[in-house]
Amino acid sequence: MSATVEVVPGPIQGPTREEPLIEALLLDDYPSLVHLAYLILPPSISRARRVAAAHAVVQRALPPGLPLPAHPREFMRHRVVQEATRQASQQTARARLAAVLARADAMSFEPCATTVDRTTIRHRNECGRRVAIAFTVLFTLGILLALLTS
Repeated sequence: MSATVEVVPGPIQGPTREEPLIEALLLDDYPSLVHLAYLILPPSISRARRVAAAHAVVQRALPPGLPLPAHPREFMRHRVVQEATRQASQQTARARLAAVLARADAMSFEPCATTVDRTTIRHRNECGRRVAIAFTVLFTLGILLALLTS
């Protein structure tokens, strides 16, 4: 025995609520919104924390219960910029000074990338080694100077 299913032609029904439309837009623009938030967040925090914070900003940009605006793409960009600048303005004075001294990321850096950029990792490891060696040398010189003067 086989059952037959009768297909009734008719108009394709879209979502009945407004949220799926803006959520679909969020999924389409997610990488660019994360990149925008990443650029606004302060460079004083580590790259990994800044990427995670950028993702969190974009995910919080769509609180439940908001009505669908006339221009949802501009609305989402505005919400992301608003939340990222709010987080950036909550820095301490020490973090602001560190942001001035922090090394900028390359313009080609993509916070949504799924592949590992090995040259950047190697460069950061080399920088870390140099800082550790410089600190060790200065610390050793300080100890030797203290021993010689006592």
